[in-house]
Amino acid sequence: MLVDRGLRHKYANSVLGYAWSLLEPALFISTYFLLLKIFHKTYPMYPLFIASTILPWQWFATVVNSSTGTLRANSRLITSIALPREIYPLADVTVKTVEFALSLPLIVVIAWIYGVRPSGYVFAWPLALAFELMICVGLALLISSLNTVLRDVERGIGLVIRALFYLSPVLYPLQRLAGSLRGVAAYNPMVGILELNRAIWFPAYWTGWRPVYFSAIGAVVILLLGFSVFARVERAVLKEL
Repeated sequence: MLVDRGLRHKYANSVLGYAWSLLEPALFISTYFLLLKIFHKTYPMYPLFIASTILPWQWFATVVNSSTGTLRANSRLITSIALPREIYPLADVTVKTVEFALSLPLIVVIAWIYGVRPSGYVFAWPLALAFELMICVGLALLISSLNTVLRDVERGIGLVIRALFYLSPVLYPLQRLAGSLRGVAAYNPMVGILELNRAIWFPAYWTGWRPVYFSAIGAVVILLLGFSVFARVERAVLKEL
């Protein structure tokens, strides 16, 4: 019911409805395509290059940004209905996951325009989805609970997400970084996920499984941390609500 409410709210009083799930990422891709002309010759089929990573990045970023106010937005339900409180951030993650799934036809269309077929890495794509989902769930639990107690978290999260966007290989491949920087960047759990998404369409930019291993470890750690912190601060959250 919470997921259904979230999706209905997303498209309420909207003429275009589902089309917004395609138009929003299309606008991002078009904007970066026009702004970063310097990369057009360096990376052929640059719109597809961007689309392969910006869609999973948007999934991650929208979950993190929206989860900051999830518990406060559902305060009446939380204080009046006896349900596990984890349901509310989990429902929010599910809504954003459905929106991500609805945006996937966009990348298929762009690939069809360029005549590109998925590489063999498409069979490893479920790993990227699973790791990102674990990260999204863990961060949603962590951020939603902490932000209810400490309102500074919401402002800090916005700055962190902006910085991570440019520090992660969304607009450029991991190969572009120097050896030492590439090694440091690999510890970012989103890097392996983004690289695996890009390898489906651009296997030439694949740098190996090392970043994916760190993504797997990071996903498990973040997921466990999210559930642990949520359980510890749940009473404090209820007092704030």
